[in-house]
Amino acid sequence: MEIKKILMGFFILGLAGGAQSAEVADPASRSIEDIAACMRVNVFDRGAVRDFQIKTTDREGKSKTLKFKVFWKPDKDSDNVRITMQVMQPNKLAGTAYLLIREGQEEELYLYLPALDKVRRVVGGEMFQKLWGSDLTFTDIKQIQGLLLDGNVRQRTGQQVAGRPVHVLETSTEMEQTGYSLVRSYVDQESCMLLKAELFADGRDPHKVLEADISTLMEIDPWWVVLGYRMTDNRAGTNTQIMLSDIYIEERLPKALFTPDGFYIDED
Repeated sequence: MEIKKILMGFFILGLAGGAQSAEVADPASRSIEDIAACMRVNVFDRGAVRDFQIKTTDREGKSKTLKFKVFWKPDKDSDNVRITMQVMQPNKLAGTAYLLIREGQEEELYLYLPALDKVRRVVGGEMFQKLWGSDLTFTDIKQIQGLLLDGNVRQRTGQQVAGRPVHVLETSTEMEQTGYSLVRSYVDQESCMLLKAELFADGRDPHKVLEADISTLMEIDPWWVVLGYRMTDNRAGTNTQIMLSDIYIEERLPKALFTPDGFYIDED
């Protein structure tokens, strides 16, 4: 079944859930369209900001931590969205920033490097490179913010994660666009939050696995949030802990924050 721009879970990391928006008598009976509608509420129709902290551990047990802010400004009347990421720590990376502009099916990605004091477009396979030595690519970060992927979607039933009934969505995607050939998402039936995702590049085993810390799943009426995830790269033998703050709704984020001329400037 072809579902354009379906919300692929992994990648709603901690955004507010919205089961109330697509309530059905029996959550287990939701169609793919129902699940997508329920998850779609995760995308706020107002400007917002959130703090991220990621801690990556390599094969030898050595760790490094990165902190950054994510600002987003969706269009409540369309799927258009603008997302800005600004690195706060460590000091050697502070000031590095990304801007994603998505309008319809078109995307533009910009990178600012303070050492060069220059903005440049990010193109092609650069979107699939790991960021700052973590297990996350910018493609993953896009989806973390609740962006939508094109793909051929099918649904599986009768599964659980941590004892919680889940919807299972399998989406075939274009490697050239996402870096993955298949994404399998396990979406909690009660909250419509993602509890687990398996990401396949090639072969029968997942390249990466994302798992929610179930203890951080909570309801903040009228939404749900997940405040912790773990991404494991099975090929590299590394893992990244992802810790998220609550979401701060901002009615008037500066317009310049979402433009190629101003996304790297801290307006505070």
